[in-house]
Amino acid sequence: MEAINELRALYGVAVKNWRIFTSYKLWLVSDVMMGFFFVGQALLIGIGLTGERNSRALQQITGYADYVTFAVLGFMVLGFGLTFLSGFVWSVVDELYAGTLEYSFAAPMRRITFFMGNVLTRLFLSFLYMSVYVPIFILLFDVRFNFLNFVKALPFLLIGAVGMIGLGMAAAGLVLYLKDPGPFITILEMLVFALSGAMYPISILPMGLQVLAKALPYAPTSEAVRKIVAYGYTASVNEISYLMLLSGFYAIIGYLSYKWSEKQARTMGLKSY
Repeated sequence: MEAINELRALYGVAVKNWRIFTSYKLWLVSDVMMGFFFVGQALLIGIGLTGERNSRALQQITGYADYVTFAVLGFMVLGFGLTFLSGFVWSVVDELYAGTLEYSFAAPMRRITFFMGNVLTRLFLSFLYMSVYVPIFILLFDVRFNFLNFVKALPFLLIGAVGMIGLGMAAAGLVLYLKDPGPFITILEMLVFALSGAMYPISILPMGLQVLAKALPYAPTSEAVRKIVAYGYTASVNEISYLMLLSGFYAIIGYLSYKWSEKQARTMGLKSY
């Protein structure tokens, strides 16, 4: 009976978020346009740096000669990953600013149910955007990749999402203690973008930044997806194995750290504005 009630609560939170999203028509337009701006920017950067779309140096490093295809796959992983960071963290931030976090904590449902309800809406939107982007990018930007391998890579995108959820939970726990969490989240999202490997291979970064990028779940997910799309499963064993270990680590750490943060917040009192 408790499980059924949690599922009903999960559905209710997801529906509420969907209704809020669809009530602002320009959100959908701006989100879709963001993808086109990103890929258009990647095309201009690739041509501006090399004089053409294809780069022999990029192919030697990543296996992709076409910079646009490389960037499109990275953008899909990054957009998918930020879904979870936003779904967990901004749900807490919004409630902090609205002064409703205490009521949410008092609601007869688990906090993970509340978070996952927020995430489900964004997850659905991510797959919706992906279904729009892939055919249009192929037609408009002449992006070419092995579609069968792309489908094979999707399960590992979901495995990477487990680690991203863990990171989102840990960040949400930290937000509970901050007086003004908005700037922190902005900096965190900028850091994630810079170290995601979406627009460039992380191997070109200084060693310290490479280690940091490898320690976050975004770049390893991008590398695993790109490797599978380019070469298939057999050549991607190392990337897949590392991603599975990293995601499992973040899932455990994220859950434990958030539960600890929530307990401390209940003890000391919740902040609101």
